[in-house]
Amino acid sequence: MGGIIEFEDPEWLAAGAVGEPGQRTFLVQAQTEDGDRITVLVEKQQVATLADELQGFLARLATEVPPQPDEMLVPSRPAVVTEDVPAFRAFSMAIGWLADRRRILIELHENPPLELGEEQVLDPEGHVLRIFATRGAVRAMAEAAIIAVGQGRPPCPLCEFPMDPDGHICPRWN
Repeated sequence: MGGIIEFEDPEWLAAGAVGEPGQRTFLVQAQTEDGDRITVLVEKQQVATLADELQGFLARLATEVPPQPDEMLVPSRPAVVTEDVPAFRAFSMAIGWLADRRRILIELHENPPLELGEEQVLDPEGHVLRIFATRGAVRAMAEAAIIAVGQGRPPCPLCEFPMDPDGHICPRWN
């Protein structure tokens, strides 16, 4: 059974990886001031896409809705801290702006939406994590996520597949 989990103004918010390159686990985490933390398992490409989309979203938002000083505060820890047992694996993500709260919404969905005729609705069996965060927290998370994604295995100069530290069999050498 799923449900909606909400984190309002988390003390910190992170998207990144734990483990060694080639064997890393990618996660999104949020923690409240009370120490409640949630961890969601994601794919490397989801972290890269989320970070890229958030940076573009923040740039567009800044021109349309100038930030207030309190929205730019940066949390103390924008990097993933530990490999907790994930609450679920994210199938999809969404971002938005909640003007009444002046917060960015990041949603992580466990399951794809159900199609009912021409409408799509959330799967009642899947989890949905909703994080309502400041621009500063989101910017710090996106910047740390880009660094984490870039710390993976270097690409082969011929085939661009990741190279393992103990060797690489390049398909272009056939």
